[in-house]
Amino acid sequence: MSSHNNIRWREWGEEAFAEAKAQDKPILLDIGAVWCHWCHVMDDGIPGDPVHTGTYSTPEVQQRIQDNFIPIKVDNDRRPDINARYNMGGWPTTAFLTPEGATLYGETYVTPSRMIGLLDHIVDAYKNGKDQIAEQTAEVSAQRAASELLKPSNFDPATTETVLVAIRRNFDSTFGGFGREPKFPHPDALRLVLETYAATGEIKLREIAEKTLHGMADGGMYDCFAGGFFRYSTTRDWSIPHFEKMLEDNAKLASVYCLASQVLEDVYYLDVVKSAHGWLLSDMCDPETGAFAGSQDADKEEAYYGESLSVRTTLPTPYIDRTVYTNWNSLMVSALVARYKITGDEAVLDAAVKAFTFLVPSPDRSESLPHSYDGTVPQKLTGLLVDITPTLHAALDLSEVTNEDAYRETAQILGNCLLSTLVDTDGGFMDSAPHPDAIGELARPKKEIGENSDAALALVRLSGLTEDARYKQAAEQALKLFADKYAAYGYFSASYARAVEAVNASSLHVTIIGDKNDARTRALQQTAWGFIAPSKTVETLGFESAVKRSLPADLMGKPYVTVCVGTVCFAPVSSVDEMLGLMRGAE
Repeated sequence: MSSHNNIRWREWGEEAFAEAKAQDKPILLDIGAVWCHWCHVMDDGIPGDPVHTGTYSTPEVQQRIQDNFIPIKVDNDRRPDINARYNMGGWPTTAFLTPEGATLYGETYVTPSRMIGLLDHIVDAYKNGKDQIAEQTAEVSAQRAASELLKPSNFDPATTETVLVAIRRNFDSTFGGFGREPKFPHPDALRLVLETYAATGEIKLREIAEKTLHGMADGGMYDCFAGGFFRYSTTRDWSIPHFEKMLEDNAKLASVYCLASQVLEDVYYLDVVKSAHGWLLSDMCDPETGAFAGSQDADKEEAYYGESLSVRTTLPTPYIDRTVYTNWNSLMVSALVARYKITGDEAVLDAAVKAFTFLVPSPDRSESLPHSYDGTVPQKLTGLLVDITPTLHAALDLSEVTNEDAYRETAQILGNCLLSTLVDTDGGFMDSAPHPDAIGELARPKKEIGENSDAALALVRLSGLTEDARYKQAAEQALKLFADKYAAYGYFSASYARAVEAVNASSLHVTIIGDKNDARTRALQQTAWGFIAPSKTVETLGFESAVKRSLPADLMGKPYVTVCVGTVCFAPVSSVDEMLGLMRGAE
């Protein structure tokens, strides 16, 4: 429990809900984040602003909460499971719950004057309308269950084109990006655009990628002083950002810019990656553990970001939340590996290995991934889909570039964990395993299209590496649950389209045999890694490992490659052009 602004905020848990039941009081749930500017405004206000004086700093608000509510404060980053069920459309979220955890009402930011009336209204409704509340919550629960009911359907053969139509329709041809303002990056949509352009050469897709990637990196959304992307732009032209920087966004965007440097054959995009990584590796990375901090604050933006670059050099940087999040760090590992595949920079690979080793010191430690760490201390929340999936991707990425058995073993353990603990009875992946003592909406399994798509992509990759069909079958079952619903998400379903492409494609398994220090081996690796295919796996074996698999040690004294498409494997080849010819035959 903690106190802030004379409000005794409780933690989400049995104690707070038991208190609400014992005192017969509704719950005030505040969901925010340390990087959230308007969350801080709601807590403390804006100095000199007569409207935004600090909702929770207002004595009348404080007194009403103390007398009539059990207040619970939740950090969105630390409890994504709670946020997924109770968020009211943004941060801060202001939600009112029954002592059983059913939602009575909710908004986002609430001014002090409105909050006073809102608190009085909720108290009156709760005290005098309990029968009506019970009926209403039961009806809402039934409606939600009906709307979230998922039934498997056959894939739409036009899935990718349907999503691309939404991308083209919403593309801002003047400034890049999608929609107007506020404007967010949408890395999944950009990845689909780049991959489809690589396959089709459609000029419109190249325009979408180039204008958007340049718009973000050349405009105000990129910190040209310290490096790194801000979270989003408040303006259509990318000129005025909201100044928080998130590890999640920077990791995803770095991976997209790596892809762009290969697909668009322009070193500019790789330079952006190096700049962003410079900030991440210097300001956000713990030199002892190698793990990355979660975010850098947007507060005091006028006092810091509003100054000239010369003045900024003399000022302390905005607050950095040093909490380590497993999902975001895993995304960062994958971003570092993506850069290593292009540049061969061993220091970058070392950084990826160090960060991953903090998260998963040994394969057996991957069975119960903590969602977050305070310093080096793992926190209680474990086993979330949002953590398992990116960690599985990161393990597969490291397996590709190191060929170390530990990463492959970790990937298999994580894949088995998905299948054993998070697969629902009708297929698809729940965001967390059901728990008999779960409170309120946490007792309701939740299956989200983006999380299921990312998990499916990881399992297709794992199936290709291990030749274990169970993983691909689980991926297919999960994706089919959304076959009738994906189109409603528009370009937000880009990761779904990518996953459907992967699960429907013939597996492409490329095995490179050679000394990793041989320039010829490196050339084969870089070409294979850079080849865009929806269901591709690349392995590199040393000569001894090749012999153990009954493969030749070399091919006429040269490193060589075997390419398998589905169940058909071709004769070994030793040149980049021959390898490319075989891989292109799989398209």
